[in-house]
Amino acid sequence: MSRTRAVLPVLPVLAVGAFAIGTDTFVVAGVLPEVVDGLKSNLADVGWVSTVFALTYAVLAPVLGALTGRVERRTVLVISLVVFALGNAASALAPGLGWLLAARVATAAGAALYIPAASASAAALSAPERRGRAMAVVLGGLSAATVAGVPFGTWLAADLGWRATFWLLAGLGVLCAAAVAGGLPEVRLPAAPGLAARLAPVRDARVLFTVLTTLLFMTGGYLVLTYIGAVLAPATDGDGTTLALLLLVFGVLAVGGTVLGGRATDRWGPTPVLLASVAGLAVVLATLPLTRDGLATAELAMGAWGITAMATQPPQQHRLFAIAPTSGPLLLSLNSSATFAGISLGGFIGGRVIAHGGAHALDRLGQLGAVLAVLALGAALIGVRVKTAAPATADVPAAPRPAEKTG
Repeated sequence: MSRTRAVLPVLPVLAVGAFAIGTDTFVVAGVLPEVVDGLKSNLADVGWVSTVFALTYAVLAPVLGALTGRVERRTVLVISLVVFALGNAASALAPGLGWLLAARVATAAGAALYIPAASASAAALSAPERRGRAMAVVLGGLSAATVAGVPFGTWLAADLGWRATFWLLAGLGVLCAAAVAGGLPEVRLPAAPGLAARLAPVRDARVLFTVLTTLLFMTGGYLVLTYIGAVLAPATDGDGTTLALLLLVFGVLAVGGTVLGGRATDRWGPTPVLLASVAGLAVVLATLPLTRDGLATAELAMGAWGITAMATQPPQQHRLFAIAPTSGPLLLSLNSSATFAGISLGGFIGGRVIAHGGAHALDRLGQLGAVLAVLALGAALIGVRVKTAAPATADVPAAPRPAEKTG
């Protein structure tokens, strides 16, 4: 009982850190015009600011997860937030594009370390029957960034300059680091014999297909979402305010989808929740050519998209953590890596479709995204079917517990 009471105050702290990282991830698209003007560069070159962040995150998340798997979680979280804050401060001070790109690499390293560690801490501090909801609280911070953080950061850049947005994120990182250091109990995951033992679950077919599932549906979603302004132009008549309201609908219901996914995972288990949410995402993307012409239908589509897209995250993290709690940080890092790889890959593929898809290229974005979501369903089902053929995990210890405080 004392363990449950101890975790309640710290979950929101972990979520605020995720909120800062989510804002940092997605706000760059909104501040690119100001960065172009401020650095006297061009849009194509400055676009690498977002791409470099996502690719660095995708590459470093599993590497850092493996290297820090045996380190106490509170220490990992504080280090990650300090690196994140320093990276944003360096971004704000960058005199040119080269310095800004280097600063974004450092920022992405902190972000790549934080999200998996925060999710593992939430799981470790929660009773097994509440683990899905605990992870959903942390992931809700990422969802909330699309509702409040990104619009506010974009407005701040337009009013005070793009450097002010990065200073804000740096300050938020410092505050979160202080809150985690002072409010989170020590959290130690079950000790593995060594790095080889922590890497062993990566060879588990269930891990492969779970991560592949994330990569496929994230690529499908961001293949469209990256170019959502053009996709919804018939409904918005090119008006930025109307587009912002549609994105607000998406963001608000994305938060709801995260909460719903967490609670449903605790009640029905991760597999049915994942299958239902990915199937719903496929339907939303497939019908976009029919819903993007009218404002009312676009609102419905964006709302359904927000719910189905974010309801996928709690069951995916729950599935990975359950496979091998000892290697939880590494496995959750792999999922984060797949998420950001999907964001980058979706934007790249979508750009090629627009460039070579002809007059109906924007409609084809949704159709191709739906195909990828269906492939994600297939990967998820295969992952469930190979469960009995997975390597034995009888030696996996029970759910981790927070370390006992002394003194």
